[in-house]
Amino acid sequence: MKEKIIIMLDWNAGPIWGNYIDPDTFKKSTGIDIVDNDEIIQELNTQICDLYTSYYDFDSDGEGCTFNRDREKADKSIMLELLSKLITRLNELNDGSYEIEDRETERIKNL
Repeated sequence: MKEKIIIMLDWNAGPIWGNYIDPDTFKKSTGIDIVDNDEIIQELNTQICDLYTSYYDFDSDGEGCTFNRDREKADKSIMLELLSKLITRLNELNDGSYEIEDRETERIKNL
């Protein structure tokens, strides 16, 4: 059975969602060594995480947490470029053992 890598954005959580959490570090992983240990993928994962997390404002205008949709829309081309690089790299490494489910690219294109 193929593993599934889900591309999904969330606060402080990088776009790569897999099936495993390391019990020692509580770090998310895919459980696929060629993905989890690839420096390019990890760097892109961090860049995308940082960009998406920057859209959240805390204690702004008396609100506990707000999401800045205008900033997300303004950064649309940057995010699409980063996601494209990430998915391209995942495809380069794919030996047929996993599939990619991209839940974000179309959403962001439609901003």
